[in-house]
Amino acid sequence: MNTEEQITKPSNSKLKKIRQRIFHSGLKLKTKDDQQTGLLHEQNKTIEAPIRNEDFEATGFVMDPQNYFYHYWLGIISFAVTYNLLLIPARYAFHDLDRKLKILWISLDYIFDSIYLIDIFIQSRTGYFSHGLFVRNHHVLSRKYFSTRQFYVRDLLSILPTDVFYFFSKYRFISIIRSNRLLRIHRLSEFQELTESRTRFPNAFRICCLICLTLTLIHWNCCAYVLICEHLGFGTDRWVLPATAKNETVAMLYTYCFYWSTLLLSTIGDVPLPTKREEYIFVLFDYMIGILIFATIIGNLGTMISSQNQSRQQVREKMDEIKRYMKFRCVNRKLEQKVIKWLDYLYTNRQVLSEEMVLNSDLSVELRKDLAIKVHLESLQQVSLFHDCEPNLLIELVTKLKPTFFGPGDYVCQKGDIGKEMYIIKRGQLGVVSDDGRTTFVVLKEGSVFGEISILNIPGSKNGNRRTANVRSLGYSDLYTLRKEDLWHVLDNYPESLSKIIEKGKSILRKDNLLDETLTDTKRHIEQEQLLSIQNRIKKLVDMEKLLNDRVTIFFDGYIESIKQYKKQLSKMEYHFEARKPSIAITKSAPVSTPAVPFFLNQWRRHTEANLQRFISAPSAQLDEE
Repeated sequence: MNTEEQITKPSNSKLKKIRQRIFHSGLKLKTKDDQQTGLLHEQNKTIEAPIRNEDFEATGFVMDPQNYFYHYWLGIISFAVTYNLLLIPARYAFHDLDRKLKILWISLDYIFDSIYLIDIFIQSRTGYFSHGLFVRNHHVLSRKYFSTRQFYVRDLLSILPTDVFYFFSKYRFISIIRSNRLLRIHRLSEFQELTESRTRFPNAFRICCLICLTLTLIHWNCCAYVLICEHLGFGTDRWVLPATAKNETVAMLYTYCFYWSTLLLSTIGDVPLPTKREEYIFVLFDYMIGILIFATIIGNLGTMISSQNQSRQQVREKMDEIKRYMKFRCVNRKLEQKVIKWLDYLYTNRQVLSEEMVLNSDLSVELRKDLAIKVHLESLQQVSLFHDCEPNLLIELVTKLKPTFFGPGDYVCQKGDIGKEMYIIKRGQLGVVSDDGRTTFVVLKEGSVFGEISILNIPGSKNGNRRTANVRSLGYSDLYTLRKEDLWHVLDNYPESLSKIIEKGKSILRKDNLLDETLTDTKRHIEQEQLLSIQNRIKKLVDMEKLLNDRVTIFFDGYIESIKQYKKQLSKMEYHFEARKPSIAITKSAPVSTPAVPFFLNQWRRHTEANLQRFISAPSAQLDEE
């Protein structure tokens, strides 16, 4: 018995271990499944609601947050918030200010309360983007706004009529009970962010906002100092206001308190030492606030200064790298000074930014095109060759213009060079000089265009695509270039404009007696084909093959239809003249190997298998029934 028990015990223990492993692994799988389902539920919560067409239909007044009217309204509501932000503590601290102008303050209070109410209506009608579309249904906008936490925590609480406490004599006309109006301060920060993104001087605007924030904190501290002095008693010690302060005017009292608050927060002035515990706590709190203010001011100013000097720092780093390179390569002093002057010119004229980098940034394709049109279209319209061209052609050419710069004495092109681009002078002056560079024949000024004839591949041009003059920059020049490849790539889609441009180019060459009328356009077409890259050639061949296939398909479809009509007419004539007996049964499953037109079937089988099956699926019996 003992031996049997000893044998069964280890077997039972093994079974228990196996069960525990299975049980724990099942629990682990369950927990993993629960985690996965939980993640799926969280993802489903974050997914946007499905698109409904009625959400994007305009059903009433809707405010567009990208419109300038919305920006103006934010300015109005920000003014109302600023009024409550400054006047509520000032009226509570300086009783004479509240008592003498009571009617004015009550009128302004309810005027700005009405602005708060209008702002709730504006927020309930402010549209937003969903699935890339602007929601214009005001029912959807209102339902979403009134169900948000912002409406209940901020907007609704900020407009609660706490003025009902005015009916109690203890709280009559005490401005501090209106402190819930300060909950609408998020509209002020929204106005600040929107203005900062739209202004052309963001750094100056940030400095103004920082100054206003500092003055507001000093104003609040000034009001708090007056309240503490009233609580402790005027003239009780040196730290509080003297007893004669009660007889001073509001302006004088506020000026002294504001001055004292500025000294305390800035920690740069000599203020009386506190003597009571409340005074020590207030001073320590002010010192802490002052440290935070100075840290914020210094940090923001440092960020602004570093951002303004960032471009110059980049230029300095580039200049240092180029200097090290020229020193390593033993470049002479004259060339080194020329390079340094060139970099200084680029920085002083703010041309260190790469135009391609700006146009290829996060802007959309249409915005890049609009920006390029605004910058370059006026320059391109000055080219006489493009005067009568289509507007779409000019728009496409505008996006192909590239900026380039030349320094004093640099040759833009020389006589005999192969013309690969045309030039438009945006700024500066260029001179057409002799071969030795001593004589200047013509001075080209802003708006002038040259080099356009050599990139047109005009047939019969005696100079071909060679440059006919030496053009040198007289100073620092800013030019736009249009490459030959880009021009022909665009003109390939505008044959009418191409013929007009070629005729204008021929007329210019005729005037200078540089055109040979006996030559044809064959040479120009050959050069035009050579300009195309391998990828463009392959694409052109693929398009041509597709076009030929479409034409062959249309031809064979018409051929099949004509065969059907022919067999139908033939069957009618056989029945009419009793050449075919109707009692003869013709099966619809005619053998595939006996088509009606063997020659056509062979040709069709070579073309495509799909069309071959289509032809086989139409035997003569079906054609007879049709």
